[in-house]
This record gives sequence, structure tokens and C-alpha cells, in this order.
Amino acid sequence: MEVLHTSLPPHIRNCKFFVEPERRVEQDEAVKRLFAAAAVAAAIALPAEAAPTCHSISVTPLAFGNYDVYNAAPVDSVGTISYSCPPPLFPTVTIDAGLAFAGGHRRMTLGAGVDFLSYDIYSNAARSTIWSSTPVFVIPLINTSVDFYGRVFALQDVSAGSYTDTVVVTFNF
Repeated sequence: MEVLHTSLPPHIRNCKFFVEPERRVEQDEAVKRLFAAAAVAAAIALPAEAAPTCHSISVTPLAFGNYDVYNAAPVDSVGTISYSCPPPLFPTVTIDAGLAFAGGHRRMTLGAGVDFLSYDIYSNAARSTIWSSTPVFVIPLINTSVDFYGRVFALQDVSAGSYTDTVVVTFNF
């Protein structure tokens, strides 16, 4: 005859099982069930802790205003991504190419897309680094924001009207 001892957390009684050789399979199943019950009881007794998360994410869009087809200077605008992201998170942001990307640039469309006004979005005020699907790291802080910079290129021969585009800003954390 063998004696099996189970070792469980202190809040569960220690039990001894006396096993006869021909009933060992049944007793093994009973021991497995007892260990499973103890594991569930131990898991329930552990405290829960919420993981840090980013929240309050919003975007202020670019607003270029009026565009003069004869002006040799580009039209610039600034938008803002506001968020609250506590450390130790390391958030990144991507901005997709928009609905009418072509020729290496984002394009706004007039009406049903018969006329296009090329522009781009940048991650720096000098407008030298295009913000694209390559993730840009942003600072993890509470109630903060990061600017993005738009530019409509000069001297585009386009029809008069209201041009629009939609881009998707993805905030990863």
C-alpha cells in the first residue's frame, strides 16, 4: 500500500489518500481534480491589478483654408493629437496615406474625385519628415498632445471648390 500526500496552499486542508494498487487510476483522477480545485481557489484569491492604458485620445484636423493656385508659397496647417498615456507605456502613432494617395503624395479630392489637390502630413515643424505608416514614438504623459504638420503644395492648377480627404490616425500602445 502506498501513501500519497498532497501539498496545498495553507487555506486548504492537507489531505492523505490511501491508495490500493488496483485503484490507483481512480485515485490519480481524484488527486488531479483536487489540485485543479486548489488552483482555481488560489487564482480566485489573488488580487487583481489593472494594467496602465492610454485614454482620452482625440484628433484636431488640419484646416488649410483658402488655396490660391497662383501663389508660389505652399499653404501650411497644424493639427493636434491629444492623449493621456501613463508611463511605462511607449505609445506610437501612424497616419495612413488617405483615400486618394498617388504619385508619392496624399491627395484631397473635389467632389467625386475628378480633381485632386496634393498635400502631405509631417511629424516635424520643418515639414521634412513625412508622417506615414511608419510608427512615430510619442511621449507617455497624462493629458498631453503632439502636433502634426500639413502642407498643400504650391502652384497646383485645380478647379475651385471644397477639397477633402480622410486619413486614419492609429494610436498604438
